[in-house]
Amino acid sequence: MEIIVNALVIKSVDYKDNDKILTLFSLERGKITAGIKGVKKSGAKLKFASEPFAFCEFVLAEKQGRFTVIGADYIDSFYNLRLDLVKYYASSVVLETLNLLSSESEPMPQLFSLSLSAIKSLNYQGGELKVLAGYLLKLIELSGYGLQSLSCQGCGEKIDGRVFFLPKYAEFYCNLCKIDGVMEITSQTYNALLKINGKDFTELLGVELDRESEIKLIKFLIFYLQSKTEFTVKSATALIEYLN
Repeated sequence: MEIIVNALVIKSVDYKDNDKILTLFSLERGKITAGIKGVKKSGAKLKFASEPFAFCEFVLAEKQGRFTVIGADYIDSFYNLRLDLVKYYASSVVLETLNLLSSESEPMPQLFSLSLSAIKSLNYQGGELKVLAGYLLKLIELSGYGLQSLSCQGCGEKIDGRVFFLPKYAEFYCNLCKIDGVMEITSQTYNALLKINGKDFTELLGVELDRESEIKLIKFLIFYLQSKTEFTVKSATALIEYLN
């Protein structure tokens, strides 16, 4: 049986001498693992469809629950992601979180739309760290771990001065209302979060944030996501190390 899916290559692993095993994230079927043959040979026709970030219409042959790529047409290569290290690392965070949070053969159209929009924005526009922060915030919400009101959970006011966060319940507190179990975050991180909250990727271009605030915000969002999922996002560590 053959099926056609629109999918993003989120992982590519060498297999045997000339083959690869791809992890695809598709609109129609969610995450799919598929073999692709002969793509390490010089001049291989499907080499373009075997690299991370490739977005293609894939033709897959299915046999006994296993998939093999037998054809592909480019939709977008997102070539710019390979030309800039910040773009590359930021988009790698998108691919890795997709792989960690998606399940085999479970369609997740909202996650597909979010991740593809983030990859497009990272490839075609500036503000890479703001786009990544916006993606992480939306991903957290979509995964069911959304932050509570950004106002103080105790008094209901916007927080000035010291800011405290309770990871267990995703709540923010001011210095007067803080409770046991909170951790302090910088006001710089909190104010950056206020600025990007609710913005789509194009709107983020108009948000003014300095590089230090962007980095602190990404660190906070990655920390919170990892605390909820118990996954380690290795590409985020690589990004932060490069930025520092």
